[in-house]
Amino acid sequence: MIALMNPRDFGLRASLIGSVLALTSCVYRLPVVTPPSQGLVRIVANAPEHYVVRVNTERVREYEVPHDGRIRVGIPAYQPSCGVYLFNVIKVGGYSDPVKTWTASISRNGSTVLNLSIRDMLRGPMDEAGYHLLKLAD
Repeated sequence: MIALMNPRDFGLRASLIGSVLALTSCVYRLPVVTPPSQGLVRIVANAPEHYVVRVNTERVREYEVPHDGRIRVGIPAYQPSCGVYLFNVIKVGGYSDPVKTWTASISRNGSTVLNLSIRDMLRGPMDEAGYHLLKLAD
């Protein structure tokens, strides 16, 4: 036989659950600072030395591409924004990634050939030395 819950117990349990949910409704998580690093990139083209890579992070830097096409792109330290979680479980916002918004443009003879984010530039396939390959059509 199923016993019905006492209305007094129900009210106590409902208020306890409501209090717990109210106290733990939203949580902000702050990720750790990512230290400065270098991204290894190799421009694969017939004449890679004709290209220039311009990286726009917190400041703009240009990298002349040598004959072998290999460059080291400086990535400054950064801290992603806070993540917002409902009940400390369900992600509802936050965590912008600066590396996705920082850009790199590759140009040849003053004309831009390719624009992409730093994150996309460092996602490509790698060679045996650990350089991310960017294949460009001449």
